[in-house]
Amino acid sequence: MKRLVYLLLLTLAACGPAKDVEVGPYTVSVIGKNVYHIQDYNHENPAGETFDAEGKLTHFNNCSDIYLIVGQQEALLIDLSNPIDWADNAAESLRALVAERVAGKPLTIAFTHNHGDHTGMLPAFLEEDVRFALPERDFRRLAERFPADKYRFINEGEIFDLGGYQVEAIAVPGHTDGSTVYLLQGQDLLFTGDAIGSGHGVWIFNENGFNQYVSAVPHLIAALEERGVNPDKLQVYGGHYWQKDWLKLPKGRELGMDYICDMKAVVDEIEAGTAATEPSNLGRPNLDTYFRHGLAIVTWNAKEAEQHSHQYPETFVYRDADIVFRQIDEHTLEGNGHLVYNESVYVVEGNDKALVIDAGTSMPHLDKAVATLTDKPLMLALTHGHGDHVGGAISFPEAWIHPADTSMISRGARTYGMKINLLSDGEVIDLGGRQIEVLHTPGHTSGSVTFFDKEHHYGFSGDAFGSTNLLLFAGPFSTLIETTSRTADYMQKNGIEKLYPGHYHGDNSETLQRVLDEKKMSEEVLKGKRKGTQDPSASNGLNSYLYDYGVYIRYNDPEALK
Repeated sequence: MKRLVYLLLLTLAACGPAKDVEVGPYTVSVIGKNVYHIQDYNHENPAGETFDAEGKLTHFNNCSDIYLIVGQQEALLIDLSNPIDWADNAAESLRALVAERVAGKPLTIAFTHNHGDHTGMLPAFLEEDVRFALPERDFRRLAERFPADKYRFINEGEIFDLGGYQVEAIAVPGHTDGSTVYLLQGQDLLFTGDAIGSGHGVWIFNENGFNQYVSAVPHLIAALEERGVNPDKLQVYGGHYWQKDWLKLPKGRELGMDYICDMKAVVDEIEAGTAATEPSNLGRPNLDTYFRHGLAIVTWNAKEAEQHSHQYPETFVYRDADIVFRQIDEHTLEGNGHLVYNESVYVVEGNDKALVIDAGTSMPHLDKAVATLTDKPLMLALTHGHGDHVGGAISFPEAWIHPADTSMISRGARTYGMKINLLSDGEVIDLGGRQIEVLHTPGHTSGSVTFFDKEHHYGFSGDAFGSTNLLLFAGPFSTLIETTSRTADYMQKNGIEKLYPGHYHGDNSETLQRVLDEKKMSEEVLKGKRKGTQDPSASNGLNSYLYDYGVYIRYNDPEALK
């Protein structure tokens, strides 16, 4: 066998790499200079599906793809195909064809995700002098498969500097939690595994996967735009190249930016409940439906998709990489980020200007997103100073916040040149034909405020009442009793029907009853009628909690009981 591999190497060296070279069970093509496409098929076991004259499937090879990029100093191999059991020389052939092209340079093997049809030939390299780069969210619990001194975890933004070629990792979770794509910078080449499918659709296995995917696809589009990728020249190489035969593409054309944009469109349509569907006939109950738009297909479960589209009573209107917006009413919108429990942003429009309430965790282009929804001048006001509510403030020239919370954002404000203005209890913000009143509601933080629209009978409470999980960081229960008492009186007097919280999930708006329940819990614990539960594992200093009426109040014992 060693002599066979040696002769194979001599033959390859003599002939040089060429397009569509068969090496054992593999076929190698050239994508670009020192960029190779390796597929686990040959003439005896061709890729994809073969049908007889009656349309009956007679042959199937779900061929999986490997990509090799060779720089001046190092080389990167992306994925390791299916585990091949239909040829007895698979491991030797793969090592040989890679070694011939790498020519002694250090080799790193990176993965797009942790599915067996992309890690299948891992045993062929475990004893070789190579390094492994593992997307952390997929491989953290399975790292024991790799030699301890040969692997490292990678995340978004990892750069592989190969010498002349730089390859960047971009996270696109959804198909798996750790799905990662690799951009060959300056070459408009993107290697995607199964993150966006290869023509036969991206498989989404559950609602958690879809929740990640709805943000991941616009994030990918934004990342490509920010890195100067030419949308007319982008070439996308997926994890199962043979599947692009499903699509009506001109001969020789690869998937491109239009395909990714179609993927965003179908995700948006699933969100809105308007996507075109057809049965998948895959025989998998959790993947029973194709959702289609243009070239793109999302393969998911119809019942789960329908439930997801009805999770929020508000109508979906907009999404980018950082936020999704839904319409509360004609001049009011609710937005959710995806980094900290659906952290919420609200847009309240008047005749003269629009008030943006809170700014999410990491939303550097929030101002631009809001500008697609209203043409009014924007004013940013913050319910409090925690990082999951101020992250997008940097895109605004100034922000309004209660003075008790200014210390939380003052350093960042100075860094970005943002002006800080102060809100006061009872202040009325006039938007032109629409007034928003500010009520100081401390407890979660010292400077927490709630914004009220009396005419429309609702308000925006940030984390003042917890979004079902109130973290009592600032002040004892006596402070919360005062806050809930004032707020309940205000709501009753002004007919406020509900509050939209700082982490809105579609079904957890806060009512007068919620505020009264928190008041009752607070009074009872101070009177000794109710005892909290110890939580010594808490890392935020809140070592105890109360739970009742569908809400947690987490606090520090004994500080909160004073």
